[in-house]
Amino acid sequence: MKSPAKAVPILVIAIVAGAAAAEWPKGYVAYQNTESPDGQYGIIVPTVDESGEPTEGEQVNYLANLKTHQVLDKIAGSDFYEHQNHAGLSTIWADDSSWCVVEYDGRFAFFSISILELKGSRVIQTDIGQEIDGQLTNVINKQTHQTEKHGMGGSDTTFRLGDDRKLRVRATATTDPKQRTENGGYYALFQGTFDVRTKKWLATDARPLKRDQFDASSTAFTDLDTQLEHTSFETQDKTQWLDERMNEVYNVVRVVLPPNRFAKIKQEQMEWLKKRDAVGSVEEKHKLMEARIRALQDLLW
Repeated sequence: MKSPAKAVPILVIAIVAGAAAAEWPKGYVAYQNTESPDGQYGIIVPTVDESGEPTEGEQVNYLANLKTHQVLDKIAGSDFYEHQNHAGLSTIWADDSSWCVVEYDGRFAFFSISILELKGSRVIQTDIGQEIDGQLTNVINKQTHQTEKHGMGGSDTTFRLGDDRKLRVRATATTDPKQRTENGGYYALFQGTFDVRTKKWLATDARPLKRDQFDASSTAFTDLDTQLEHTSFETQDKTQWLDERMNEVYNVVRVVLPPNRFAKIKQEQMEWLKKRDAVGSVEEKHKLMEARIRALQDLLW
């Protein structure tokens, strides 16, 4: 992070729920993978009929109590229904099920990102997507030399929720999501830490990326265990795969860290490589590589 964030307006909406909770609306279903860790809460959305159209005219989404089958609050700005094309909805919950991040996505970029907090009988909604989008857009515009908002063709976001109620955000954006341009498009990286208690950004940083740095960022910010879970090594060499992942993470660390700090990491990496090369067992080498990738990834947060 280069500097503390400037004070910016944050949209906060507090609505009383509890006793005023409404019954589950007709034609709504709990959306997949949006339930809280304790199974108590989740996002409900309109389902679709045989023609593929939503059964309700208005595609409003709600935070609901899945166990009591009651609606707690309408999600501000929501416009999503089950099986909607080129659109997505995802949530990441805190371990104690007291708050979550809700993200709505289009085909290539997010539409909105909000924090939902359960405070007794209240649901507090805080928009953070506008600040992320604004900073990414500013970086893109500086590269394109445009003064008006430049529409981004693609963006990707990753979050870490802390027990201290701090939300750490990493987001990238590009004007060429399909990489149709031979020389590439324009690329940007946003890093920020948001204090859920005070509703303030504690620090933000947005900067341009090169194409290879942008390509590597997906690997760098995605948890290694998640990548391993979705990768088959029946047709590819695991040692080579891990080496490629490590190089990508290392290159993003080079971009993010200040030069003096990265110089120390570079020296550590050289010493680590000697240790890895001295290991005879393939299994032990894989363990060392996985541990090193995780250690490098932690530096990005």
